[in-house]
Amino acid sequence: IGRSFIDFVHPRDRNTFAAQITKGLAAPKNINAPSAENSVSTMVCRVRRYRGLTSGFAVKDRTITYTLFQLKLSFKNITDEEGKVTYLVIQAMQLLSAFKCPNELVRNEDRPFVIRHAANGHLEYIDPESVPYLGYIPQDIIESDALEFYHPDDLPYLRQVYEEIVKEGAVNRSKPYRMMVQNGDYVKLESEWSSFINPWSRKLEFVIGKHHVIEGPTNPDVFQLPSSEKLQTIEEDKNKNKSLRDTMIRIMNEMLTKPAEVAKKEMSKRCQDLASFMESLIEEQPKTDEDLRIDLQDADHSYYEHDSVLLGGISPHHEYSDSKSSTETPLS
Repeated sequence: IGRSFIDFVHPRDRNTFAAQITKGLAAPKNINAPSAENSVSTMVCRVRRYRGLTSGFAVKDRTITYTLFQLKLSFKNITDEEGKVTYLVIQAMQLLSAFKCPNELVRNEDRPFVIRHAANGHLEYIDPESVPYLGYIPQDIIESDALEFYHPDDLPYLRQVYEEIVKEGAVNRSKPYRMMVQNGDYVKLESEWSSFINPWSRKLEFVIGKHHVIEGPTNPDVFQLPSSEKLQTIEEDKNKNKSLRDTMIRIMNEMLTKPAEVAKKEMSKRCQDLASFMESLIEEQPKTDEDLRIDLQDADHSYYEHDSVLLGGISPHHEYSDSKSSTETPLS
């Protein structure tokens, strides 16, 4: 009691924790927006276990251990004798692995999770619902290469999936494939894919996967860290399949999206129409010199008549008597 809660938060999670609090307090102050008191934000973080004095006074020598929790943060305004005070209310739920036995068959149709990555493959968003299934803490793997989590043997199939995503904008449901979890093993997934195409550049901006786990990993404890031997194997697989991942990146960045393909066809049609119009102009017979001379004389005559009206008595095309009478008019 009396200690700051952030002292118990893992150092790698403190920036995320502080950002969640700031976002809640800096909510827009308008009628339609929820107030800070009513807004609830969710995050996953590691909270330090309490180190008591039951086994002596050497607290500093004991290993610091952390437990993974999902936190729901909200704010509550309380008025007391000192005035109005805002309190941070934290609801914590411990997160455990979703699997109890090796290669467990799972149907999480009611609890799919979402992962979004940019066209360069970098992870931008990981749903907190994914933590019990994958074991990763979202803030730890943001900006990682999403393609490195796919099983090497599934990359050729996923390349075809990404081609369809770029061409069609979405894939309704994929075949089963594998994704690596925190302990280095793989879960089996089926995914629904969608994408966002920039309406101005007509290029793919990011890919969204809605993932359904259908089979658990060999090691059901997804939060366990991989062994050094397994880490070495993972790195070797990454290096071996780098060229295929680079090809998938090029597909997302260079292949024409469906809107770009439509725009290209429209532009081609416009160019054809313009070429046909220019050909029709060239094929028209030009006028003879005599016709042009007559048109020019008529045009000049009309201009002279127009000028004579504007210039009045000083026009050289009026009769001399008219100009003489106008010049001899006495001044009043």
